[in-house]
Amino acid sequence: MLLFMTCIPKAPMVQETGTTKMTSVIGNRRAFTLVEMLIVLAIIAMIMAMSVPFTAGFGKGLRVKTTARAIVGIMRVARSNAVTFRKNYSIVFDVKKSQYWIEDEANHVYEKKYYLPGPIKFEIKGNGEADPVTFENDRVTFNSSGSVEGASGSVTFTDKQGGSRTISVTGATGKITIN
Repeated sequence: MLLFMTCIPKAPMVQETGTTKMTSVIGNRRAFTLVEMLIVLAIIAMIMAMSVPFTAGFGKGLRVKTTARAIVGIMRVARSNAVTFRKNYSIVFDVKKSQYWIEDEANHVYEKKYYLPGPIKFEIKGNGEADPVTFENDRVTFNSSGSVEGASGSVTFTDKQGGSRTISVTGATGKITIN
């Protein structure tokens, strides 16, 4: 059992229970050499270089999926408010400004207006001329029963890499789905 050790670099005295022993701290030290550390770093670098092709596509489409979930979340808030407060709430889509927001019956903005992330726009993949929002007047209105006022519709958005999502709302039930 080690009770006491001094750190004098030449020949410190180490006292163990019952014995006294002279030893050099420098000679007994266990450490890695620079060569060993460089070899380990080289191995780590090779493993990382081999894994890059496998992880390159990991983030592709992630922003579109996240945006779809955010819009669906806002739609669910509007639907929930319509049922809770027993009055109509709408989600309004401004295609040109890449915005969407909730409005109440008096056309007051609920909370705030939301912007699509920079590389994402309201448009249909491969068909820039088609209307990406098929709801009447670019708005979906939920009534007090949670269903949609008017017909079913959808909103489509695309990112610069070609990833696309369409959010559909069923008129009779108000069910919201992501495709």
